Amino acid sequence: MKEPITKADITAAILLDDDTLVLFGAIDRALPAQGAVHLDGSVEGRYAGRSWADAEGERWFLGGIRVPGLAQMRPSRVELADEKGERLVLPRLSNVRTNPSHLVSALKGFQPGALAVALDFAIQLAASSKDGAENESDRIGRLLSGLAQEVSQPDGFAEVFGRFRDGSLMLQGWARSFRNGAQKILIEAEETAAYRATAGAFARPDLPPEASGVMAVLTDQTPLPTAIRRIHYRAAEGWRHLEIFEHRTILPDGVASAHVRDMLGNIQDAETRQKMSRIAASRYDGAETVSRLDIPVRTGLDMALRVPGAGLFVAGWLLDPTRQVRAVTLKGPGVAVRLDEGWSRLARRDVTEAFQHDGLFAGRMIPGQDQHGFTAFAAEPSGLPPGAEFHLELELADDRFAFLPLSCLPPAPEALRRMLSLVNLDSPSIDTLIARHVGPMLRTARSRSGALPSTGVHPMGRPVKAPRVSVILPVTDGREDVDLNIARLAIDPDFAETELLVVAAAGTHERLGGAVRQAAAFYRMAVTFVAAPDATDAFEAMAAALPHARGERVLTLSPSVLPTEKGWLAALERVSRKSGGPVMVSPTLLYEDHSIRFAGIMAVEGSDGVKTFERRFAGYPRDWLKEQDAATVDAAAPECALLPKDALVRALATMGSYMGADHKGLDLCLRLRALGGACVWLPRVTLVALDEQPRDAHADRWRRAGAMVDRWSFEDIWSARAAA
Repeated sequence: MKEPITKADITAAILLDDDTLVLFGAIDRALPAQGAVHLDGSVEGRYAGRSWADAEGERWFLGGIRVPGLAQMRPSRVELADEKGERLVLPRLSNVRTNPSHLVSALKGFQPGALAVALDFAIQLAASSKDGAENESDRIGRLLSGLAQEVSQPDGFAEVFGRFRDGSLMLQGWARSFRNGAQKILIEAEETAAYRATAGAFARPDLPPEASGVMAVLTDQTPLPTAIRRIHYRAAEGWRHLEIFEHRTILPDGVASAHVRDMLGNIQDAETRQKMSRIAASRYDGAETVSRLDIPVRTGLDMALRVPGAGLFVAGWLLDPTRQVRAVTLKGPGVAVRLDEGWSRLARRDVTEAFQHDGLFAGRMIPGQDQHGFTAFAAEPSGLPPGAEFHLELELADDRFAFLPLSCLPPAPEALRRMLSLVNLDSPSIDTLIARHVGPMLRTARSRSGALPSTGVHPMGRPVKAPRVSVILPVTDGREDVDLNIARLAIDPDFAETELLVVAAAGTHERLGGAVRQAAAFYRMAVTFVAAPDATDAFEAMAAALPHARGERVLTLSPSVLPTEKGWLAALERVSRKSGGPVMVSPTLLYEDHSIRFAGIMAVEGSDGVKTFERRFAGYPRDWLKEQDAATVDAAAPECALLPKDALVRALATMGSYMGADHKGLDLCLRLRALGGACVWLPRVTLVALDEQPRDAHADRWRRAGAMVDRWSFEDIWSARAAA
């Protein structure tokens, strides 16, 4: 390895953004075009460079250094290394500035002939900064604008502008030296930036012989035509620009695509004409065009669901027996995702039967090949407006395109469940789908739902002025027999000075309120009936009831848990008071045959280091238990647990997002412990927990998918907290 070269004089050092530093100065050797950069021998990044010799033979350079977080560093040693291992140590950097005009002034003062090279280099830096930097800065735009104003010469006028539906632009005018084909052009507006474009020239009899008409179609979202001041481009002889014609024409919305198609016949270069034809054909104008195709291709949607900030789920079918479709892409503002590269295909015999007698398809479909259905996901960037529009683009074999608008459902609970029912659980990539798409989408949707309020609060029975404990009984199914629960509590003296909150969640029977009122009056219990029709499980029901609970301690009690003896609440209270902190105390729960259902949950670490949570002694005979005294466990049973009200409120407020309730109990216990609390199991107190069959067994498919998502969500949340 050669010795580091140190002879370099830094004339200007400009920090363009948090990660990018531009250097200009003299150097005694040619600078490699790219390589690695080392700051103080440890922090690494990349650099790109340009170097040249002036008329006197002195060598100069421009270099761009990209290191994450560079703005917060003060390196004493900057070392560049090319691909051959040769190294160059730069002088210690001083007087680093943030105003790009200092770089423009330095170039003008020392190397005015290199301004065009500097603009080329700045565009290259802007592209890499846009791809890699998290914190965008307006300094790169100011640098581009400053260099363009110095080096760009007038060349013609832009006279016609049209805006496509995707936010990109077409422009038409005349110039002397606008190049044909694909290129980057610089649009000077409120912010100056480079954009990809394809341009073509055409003859105009009203122009001098050296000039020609020009039309350019841009492929990136661009500024509004009214904001554009100049359009710069690289010609053979240097940088040139179009001025904006004072009486320019701005085409109405939806006209740009048709205008480009009408002008294509005038484009002189055949290759450019073909490229522009393809670009124009790929521009979506808001209309459905698949049904107009004269080839055997049709598509339809069963469902499109969007979770703003997370992504979209699309389910439908594509009938393409002659393989005319090259690609299916979901497009929208800032989104272009190939669906056909990762979708799940499903059998759709109904689609085959619907088209088998259609003239376009008859004789072209192979019997038994019914894999026309698909489900697919697409992520979207944050910051898109809630009303953003999306569509499917079908790219066809003959360079044509067809479009299908998407009417996206909002992420309401029923829509999310329907989405889960359509997910192919048998796909070999189901774990990846859940981790990349389904899980994040559901987490985002559920996190925005917020607390579910109660819609009605009705005191019943005998009032209690200051209840010792608030008992929350969440009813989440169609049962009417809660009078049995009220009766069991009423005969126990422990519940004489308590209040019972019966929460009617989603799916409860309309006669539940009447049954509770009768039982409350008959047994002279202090009962509050809380209507929470949006709550879908016991935990959401608890959250809806807590604002109406007046006791300092709360007993969460499932309607399926029935006492077998009196005095058990007092036993739980003694343990709670003795602990002195926010503890969650649960008894032993038994199956109907008196075998053990719950005797504490403990974390068990496997050979791979992953922790799992196991219900201890589940299924063992009750007599097998020898413990009597309270014991600390990793998780209690929310089906029957006593804990401070404020601790439950805080734990529920931070609970993770889940579709079902299976992981919520464990999540609640772990959050309580994270808040400084503990979980305690009291072996000698026993209650019976009855088995309950789900009333909506037809929803088994979405529940299975939801359970897979919840498992991913739980592991993702708690593995992240463990690593923190």
